[in-house]
Amino acid sequence: MKAKREALISLFQAMEKREVDGDIIDLLLLINSIKGIYTTSSCSGRIGILEEPALGAKPLSRWLIKVHRPLKFEEAKEALKKAKSGIIFLKSQPPIFHVVAEDEEKAKLVHEVGLSSGFKYTTFKAISSRYLVEINGTEYLTVPLGKDGKVLVTDEYLKFAIDIGNQMLERSKSRLPRLYKNFERLKEELGEDPLFKNLSIGKS
Repeated sequence: MKAKREALISLFQAMEKREVDGDIIDLLLLINSIKGIYTTSSCSGRIGILEEPALGAKPLSRWLIKVHRPLKFEEAKEALKKAKSGIIFLKSQPPIFHVVAEDEEKAKLVHEVGLSSGFKYTTFKAISSRYLVEINGTEYLTVPLGKDGKVLVTDEYLKFAIDIGNQMLERSKSRLPRLYKNFERLKEELGEDPLFKNLSIGKS
């Protein structure tokens, strides 16, 4: 799979540059070692404060702070000082994995892995001759905090919102060990990809 070779090279390069979320590196390596599947853009889950120029203008939005672990109140307060224009949101998002499968049978197996691991928003769709499986959770939180640099909520409410967002993030991340074990079982079924092994040896 030429596409898998390119994806693996990109993954290894991103790991060298420390651009991959640390708490899912082992999981990404496991998934990519399985014959017939590989990952594209993936995230271990995050919480942060986002500024959008207008509703729906996501391509032009900017993160004032974004972390892949629980957010501290003091960090949020400091980040809010950087707000300038647009709507300010607190966002908490669960882990998400994009897994490409070479055929429908493997896509269905990956889809089942996602669902059985507790990621209930897992879906898949055909893309040309391949299939893209999106393993996704349900723990999304978006809370408006203010507009045009002005915070419109009290510190008490901000603390409350951050606490809820952190709880949702930790809850969604708690499913990662189960996801890892289920992909281990899938590897036993599908086997290891020689391409991954060869590229891994080349990187060591």
